[in-house]
Amino acid sequence: MFSGKFEKSKDNSKTKSKPKSKSKSKSKGHRFAETKAKKTDRDVISYEDVPLEDYELEKTEMSPAAVKKIIISVCVVLAAGLVVFAFANRDRLSPESIANWWTYDVLGNAGNGYPVSITGTEVNTNNFVLSDGHIAYASDTSFVTLNSSGSDIFSTQLKYSKPILVSNKNMFLTYDLGGKGYEVNSLDKQLFASNTDDDIYTADIASNGVYAIVTEGNGYLSTLLAFNKDNNRIFKYSFSEYYITSVTLNSNGTGCAATGITTENGKVISAVYMLDFSKQEPEQVIKIDGDVIIASKYLTDNRVALVGNTASYVVKKGDENFVTNSYESMTLSNYYFNMDTLTYAVALSRSGDGRSCSVYTYDSNGSQKSKIDTDSKADAISVYKDKIALLDGNTANVYNTRGDKVFATETGAGSKNIILSSDTTAYVLSVNQIRFIELNNNQKATEKVATDDKA
Repeated sequence: MFSGKFEKSKDNSKTKSKPKSKSKSKSKGHRFAETKAKKTDRDVISYEDVPLEDYELEKTEMSPAAVKKIIISVCVVLAAGLVVFAFANRDRLSPESIANWWTYDVLGNAGNGYPVSITGTEVNTNNFVLSDGHIAYASDTSFVTLNSSGSDIFSTQLKYSKPILVSNKNMFLTYDLGGKGYEVNSLDKQLFASNTDDDIYTADIASNGVYAIVTEGNGYLSTLLAFNKDNNRIFKYSFSEYYITSVTLNSNGTGCAATGITTENGKVISAVYMLDFSKQEPEQVIKIDGDVIIASKYLTDNRVALVGNTASYVVKKGDENFVTNSYESMTLSNYYFNMDTLTYAVALSRSGDGRSCSVYTYDSNGSQKSKIDTDSKADAISVYKDKIALLDGNTANVYNTRGDKVFATETGAGSKNIILSSDTTAYVLSVNQIRFIELNNNQKATEKVATDDKA
């Protein structure tokens, strides 16, 4: 709201006015001048007694100091807004992200839009990711990245029987599960391709290009190999007690957490190895009885979230104690690690058919942030800020963290996975297409959600 003050007229009560002339030929302007000289003799001035140009000047004139103050205030507000926006989106405003956006979404935005057909015949549900606003996927034949209009940024052929894609921002590692081949790609080019000596179990990559690969042990149960961004090996550790099931790198690629499984007297035991690549031995090994860890993720540089079959956990580096969040009598349907908010979510089914899911979200300390009870299945789950999307067949049900269903949108035939890209938009992977949809409560299958895609 603009504010200012009008300049008050100076006191002219002591000014001697000239006597009126009796001449009828005196100018009208002179008559107004005399009237204005006497205006302090009364409180109210009739508009008819003031020339239009004088009245307008008196009403709208604003001091230069006031104008300057307003301009400075507006600039301060705008600058503060930009600072808040930049901080909230600091990961997406890196020089690399800005350069990619300009190159591939502004200058190279020449695609025909979504939906687009996938390259190959099948894309595994988990081989579909959104990185800095760009879709990437690994099919049975190719690794592909797309710009915002659906055209290829980069594509390379894969010759893996079971390709698995892991990513971190604009770094992508694709490996052959149970085979020996792997490759490292950026958004727009292949950086490295090679083969391991033994079959690959699992792998992970950091945003700075450091990556870790777990292979068959060759005399041990498992072996972990870590490489820097130049693809030189910087670490090796062989596990003699546990088969490694997952690995997650910390943010700067200086260490990792590896989860493993074994049996003891007929009982399942899992372990979490906290590894520092500058040290030969694990910093600590934490045991978890009676559960199998199927996924892990560093949420912060000293806290790791674990998803098991019967509970989820948060392990803190250097602390033998850990947080357990039991599923009680419910069954794990799906899970999601949200690195934007440093949280994780688990969708737990209250019925045997996978329906009626309750979604729990936890922070990096393992404390519950929200619980949402739904009638929906969770064929896929995605989280964006305070929105949680559950894919139930060919429908996306979107909830806020208060438990309100805010959208129920048709996603088209053969839908397999969903990724929220904003509060009101999402990408959907189907059997043979990738679609971009606007979330609402009435959307029907249109040109944007093709009906000829067969399940």
